[in-house]
Amino acid sequence: MYVSSTRSAVDTLLDSDRLSELVGAPVRAARLRIKPGVSVTASLLQADTDTSAGWVRLLWPVSRVKATKAARRAERLGLRTSQRDTGDGLLAQFGEVATDPALVRHVAAARERGLLDGLEGNLLRYNPLRRLVVRTPAGVVRVTAGSQRHAAAVQAFAARYVPVPPARPVPPGTDAAHVSLQGFVGDGDLERWPEPAATARAGAALAALHARTADLPESLRADLDDAEPAAGEIAAVHTRTLTHLDPALAARVHRLGQALDAAIAAAPEPGPPVLVHGDASPDQVLLERTSGQIWLTDFDRARLAPAVVDLGSYLAVAPADAAPALLAGYAQAGGRVPAEEVLRCAVARARLERIQDPLRHGDPQWRRRLGAEADHIERLLAALAGPARRGGADVTEWMREAS
Repeated sequence: MYVSSTRSAVDTLLDSDRLSELVGAPVRAARLRIKPGVSVTASLLQADTDTSAGWVRLLWPVSRVKATKAARRAERLGLRTSQRDTGDGLLAQFGEVATDPALVRHVAAARERGLLDGLEGNLLRYNPLRRLVVRTPAGVVRVTAGSQRHAAAVQAFAARYVPVPPARPVPPGTDAAHVSLQGFVGDGDLERWPEPAATARAGAALAALHARTADLPESLRADLDDAEPAAGEIAAVHTRTLTHLDPALAARVHRLGQALDAAIAAAPEPGPPVLVHGDASPDQVLLERTSGQIWLTDFDRARLAPAVVDLGSYLAVAPADAAPALLAGYAQAGGRVPAEEVLRCAVARARLERIQDPLRHGDPQWRRRLGAEADHIERLLAALAGPARRGGADVTEWMREAS
């Protein structure tokens, strides 16, 4: 019997017409998770409104048993999933957000305790099989497949030194490892409103976070990951998927990892490990525009690493003209802005980490966009042969040149 390839399965989900026919409603895919030869999962958005419409996954024969288990879990909770054969050896399973196979039990428990009512119309974020974030009258509810205890501990520590959304108690009996509640703050984030003054405050907040590393309780410090994978290892994670989808792109990403490792080895030392946010970016900084107040959020990837990891992560996705404000705020709060070579390497590394984002976000033009991102990283690396400068005065220029 013919069984579809991973490439064909991904193409099916990214073709809104074929996907809509498959699930019986006008939808498009977003937030893909790909396990070659096992499953491809995506969140669904309504085609006309871009509001959440649930999830879908394509399962190979080796993983069909997962569909049966997921359907039974949903049925026990009074919910229903749907499934149908695709005609090319795969099984399509889909359902509303509340039936997400990895989240269904935690969502049901949160509903029983009055934390969640409607989901789709109130979703702030949904990553299938991983987490959902919902705005409710009580605040922002996070439901995750993995434990939140580590992120909650880091955020509680960080709250002593930097602004973070206030944690709120959950009802008795709630599994706090998988369900949390915090106050709703701000009216947007710095991705939507990249205001220079607020960006400078974000830089100052990162400097304050980094500066408090020595104050970490030993129990929390011991729980923080301090292993930074080499660029080649990051590239290898991408190529394991891309090899099934576009071998030429996979080979190019592999070469980027090797070139970036060589550039990092030739650059000055990035500095000692500090407590980093780990996923610093404009959309992780909430903003109240009337007051200019900012809050750092989402400490899921907090770890011990050189401070430039946060700066590179932020600058990798921020507009080029945000760089001076971020670095000025960081320096004014006592942070040490790294040498240009170190910062370039950190930006290139962060961009390599995110290179699959167009695919993960369900962009039908992901091949073109991934190739353009590889071009960007190559320009960043090529520029490392130029003269080195310390500080942020020229960072806007070289970021624009590399774009």
